[in-house]
Amino acid sequence: MSARTTSRTWSQRPGVLTVLDTNVVISALLFRGETAAIYHSVITGRIIPLVCPAILSEYVRVLVYPKLKLSDSEIRYLIDNEIGRWFRMLTEKLPDDVWVPEDPSDDQFINAARVRPGTVLVSGDRHITDIRESLPVRVLTARELIEELRR
Repeated sequence: MSARTTSRTWSQRPGVLTVLDTNVVISALLFRGETAAIYHSVITGRIIPLVCPAILSEYVRVLVYPKLKLSDSEIRYLIDNEIGRWFRMLTEKLPDDVWVPEDPSDDQFINAARVRPGTVLVSGDRHITDIRESLPVRVLTARELIEELRR
């Protein structure tokens, strides 16, 4: 039974595998708001975020943006104690297929989600959400994931 056709709700399924787009992670870690539900679901094990070295580098690249005003120790804390603690590192070689020619950096998220069957990509990036029906993985926005988690 695929993730799309399962009759069980997400709240009944332990540990739904996800790949979280950078903006989703930053929002959940720093701004809480609506994405606090995603953060809570990560720390309670309802969703299991997957990360690869390239995506982790992307997270770090964004965390050091001056507009976020994070100190080196705060960034280290987020990487070591939040991401490092709750995210699972993919050790498999990722496919290198091109899905988003307009923004090739988005391909790593799609390809990472392809590594483990049933993994859901969570993104608000229009380059991804606009083509989600043609992608080989299920794509949800943060809001859609939150709605799924509440069911």
